Amino acid sequence: MAATFLGSITGTTLTVTSLVSGTITVGNALYGTGVLQGTFIVSGSGSLWTVNLSQTVISDGSSLITATAFNNNISPGAPPLLWSDVNEAFTLINENFDVLIATIGGGSGLTPINFETLDTDLRPTTDDLRDLGDATHKWGAVFSSEHTAVKPLNGLWAGAAQVKGVGLTINLPANSTVGGDPITGIGTSLIIDPEKTFFKIIEVDAGNSVVATEFGDTLNLISGSGVSMLVSSGADSITISNTGVLSVAAGSGISVATVSGTATVTNSGVRSLQSTTALPAGRTTGAGINITAGTGDNIRVTNTGVITISSGVGITVSTDTATGDVTITNSAPAVNAFTQIEVNGDSANRLQADAVSDVLNITSGEGITLTKDPATDTLSITVNPVFDLRGSVFADDSTVMVDAVAGVLRGNFIGSVFADDSSQIIDGNTATVYGNIEATTLRTADTKIALGENAGVTDQQAQAVAIGRLAGQTSQGANSVAIGVIAGQTSQGSGAVAIGGNAGVTNQGANAVAVGVNVGVTSQGANSVAIGAAAGNTNQPANTIILNATGSTVNGVAAQTDSFYVAPIRTTANGTPLMYNSTTKEITYSTVLEFIGSKISTSDSSGITVDVQTTFNTDVTFENDITVAERLTVKGSRVINLTELQSVVAASISFADFQTRIAALA
Repeated sequence: MAATFLGSITGTTLTVTSLVSGTITVGNALYGTGVLQGTFIVSGSGSLWTVNLSQTVISDGSSLITATAFNNNISPGAPPLLWSDVNEAFTLINENFDVLIATIGGGSGLTPINFETLDTDLRPTTDDLRDLGDATHKWGAVFSSEHTAVKPLNGLWAGAAQVKGVGLTINLPANSTVGGDPITGIGTSLIIDPEKTFFKIIEVDAGNSVVATEFGDTLNLISGSGVSMLVSSGADSITISNTGVLSVAAGSGISVATVSGTATVTNSGVRSLQSTTALPAGRTTGAGINITAGTGDNIRVTNTGVITISSGVGITVSTDTATGDVTITNSAPAVNAFTQIEVNGDSANRLQADAVSDVLNITSGEGITLTKDPATDTLSITVNPVFDLRGSVFADDSTVMVDAVAGVLRGNFIGSVFADDSSQIIDGNTATVYGNIEATTLRTADTKIALGENAGVTDQQAQAVAIGRLAGQTSQGANSVAIGVIAGQTSQGSGAVAIGGNAGVTNQGANAVAVGVNVGVTSQGANSVAIGAAAGNTNQPANTIILNATGSTVNGVAAQTDSFYVAPIRTTANGTPLMYNSTTKEITYSTVLEFIGSKISTSDSSGITVDVQTTFNTDVTFENDITVAERLTVKGSRVINLTELQSVVAASISFADFQTRIAALA
């Protein structure tokens, strides 16, 4: 049985990365993209195998390699080779093998036949039995020569239907269908028939056109006003009928003439009204006149203008019946009246009536209330004590309370305040102050302070101080201090101090101190201290101290509490050691290095080098060997080493000579 897998070949080593189907065995022939012809598996198992031909095949993750059984024990026969023998052999092979490899040659390394140069027709022995490919094994492309009169059978045949290719055109057989029944081949979507044609464009009134935008598009006929359409599917017909005006009948004073389907309606009755009296000078034609058609043929003309004029007090009315003119005369005695009103001595802009019906408007200004009484014709002007004041304000002692020019406020205020340029200094509605504030003392009645955009805006606790944009914005703890942009922004712990831009931004621990830019930004531990840019930037452990002047981040050892870090520290060859008193917590220095109850050791067992003379005032115990590169003196006497002793013994010819040589050692 054949096997398929994903893999690669390097040299003669086959590596199987994924077995898709089947079982790989020794002796299998390999076929796939890039695999050399005649490649066989000679040994191996699992995912590593050895092949007979050295090569390089790189897996692309999708191209499969096929391993199939190949009988390389078949011995080639001697010529002549009879077709009956070959046919019988192939018949037997086909009955026993899933895959047949046709080759020419003998022995190992057989070369498969190249079907790209096939020189014969290819047809099955039995009609309607064999397939060319299947649903999961498709051919990439099938090419057919052009249909010509010389080669009338060229093309693609499906049953008895021939699809002909001529140039860039495909000719389908007559009565071919698209979307038809899969069994009968007859469909309703499209029948290709040269005898049956149809319109793609329908032109209306030799102008606008209706065009099908896609195959199978639908033409909609919609009945308009006075038109109906009756559709008969059986008769394949549409009947269009006029449901509007069918005829026009002449009435009283009306005549009707119909020519070529066009009906003309003419007024044969009263067409105009004519006056027998001339229009007086200065009158407008039709003014004050209304004409109404009555029942039947009656027309009524009504005066809708002035009908009568009655004289009032001091007024005399006289009418000229010949001309229709009416004269109105003021018969009351003349009295004095103001023709103009001057405001604040502005004689150039006096108020005067522009017309007989002109109106004098009186409007209330800042701090003024107007009250009118139409019954008594009374206008009351009063002062409104509650109003917005624009400009500088002075106290009773002439001191400046509001300097509108400099934008400075002094003293206590209730309400809104505006500068001379109408810009708002204090918004009494939103409790917002704009501009500079100059004061000897600035106090707040609240137990907490928040200055800056959204500073301490949400859940700020008592005695907390937040100064700067977004400082202590959310859940600032009691007695905590946040000064700087975004300092202590979220969940600053009680008693914590964050000073500087981005200092102690998130979850600063209780009683922690962060001073500097980007100091203790995230989760600074409780009771810890971080000073200097980027000191304790992230997750500084609790109860630690970090002093940082490097400009780079110093966080200390992760999760290690009770620690002290300083950076940078200058190195020197002649310094003095620092010492720490664990009781008083004091750091001191001394010229004497003392260890009480401790030992000197190194973490990597590399040894300690002492480059100065060292004096031990007490006994010294060595747990391991001592290596001395030079001579060793004990209590004034030099100690000789084993090598020297062996050399002296080897050179001595007698004990006396030995003694002499020992005494000579310096």
